[in-house]
Amino acid sequence: MKKITIVDYGVGNILSISRAIEEVGFNTELTGDHNKILTSDFLILPGVGAFENAMKLLKENNLVETLNEFVKQKKKPLIGICLGMQMLLTKSFEMGEHKGLDFIPGKVIEIKNFSNKKKIKVPHISWNEIFAKNKLNSNILPKDLINRSFYFIHSYMSLTSNKNDVIAYAKYFDVEIPAIIRRENVIGFQFHPEKSGKNGLNLLKNALKIL
Repeated sequence: MKKITIVDYGVGNILSISRAIEEVGFNTELTGDHNKILTSDFLILPGVGAFENAMKLLKENNLVETLNEFVKQKKKPLIGICLGMQMLLTKSFEMGEHKGLDFIPGKVIEIKNFSNKKKIKVPHISWNEIFAKNKLNSNILPKDLINRSFYFIHSYMSLTSNKNDVIAYAKYFDVEIPAIIRRENVIGFQFHPEKSGKNGLNLLKNALKIL
């Protein structure tokens, strides 16, 4: 069975994610240990809160180099969830400009900057349907989960430099928000699959099986 590790660096709903992974039939471990991470088959990078603080904690725990080795040298799969997805990009403009992990080229921008509606509400907290965007990586999003609802809670969105890196999107007011992104062995879920009921569990199970 695959060794699935949730990166524990002091940020994220790690217990909820752990329970969700176990519910779909996989064993998981929470750790920030360099060697345990590198010997894993699959990593989950959670995240809640502010981008700058999360990246600071990764650096303080000496995990940036570890994640780079896992993703770029060992070419093993990683899923970033919510803020964890945003951290996969090159940089964020949340309360200043901050460098991300740069696994997927792009930038993180506040949602309301892309809306023409003055009364758009942020954070975006709601159940939203997701729609397929890119057929190149369609195996990540099974047909029976297209147009299904998932739980979002965020104020910033991930704009990838290459539009083909966006697998699915959600509509919020007049904004198309990237909901699933992927480049090679790195995937991001903007929503919380662990809080999205059966749809979220089925999506997690599919990703963990095929990668």
